[in-house]
Amino acid sequence: MFGKIRQKMDLFKEMGKLLQDENVRALLGHPKFQELMKDPEFQTLARAQDFSKLAVHPRFSSLMKDPELAQILKKIAERRSA
Repeated sequence: MFGKIRQKMDLFKEMGKLLQDENVRALLGHPKFQELMKDPEFQTLARAQDFSKLAVHPRFSSLMKDPELAQILKKIAERRSA
């Protein structure tokens, strides 16, 4: 029981760290990403944290080809690997 609580707390801590990154905030606040978040199928995958299915979701894949969003994602990846 406490393992699940600890996992959730760790997830909230990680989300808090991510949200401190201006690039993550830029991605989440981008109008095209906001539109994607209205997609019920995408919402379900996001809630389930099914990252493998999220990555190949057609609308998400399409957005990742957008030059502006791709640049934001590149910055996020660079910071996370540093």
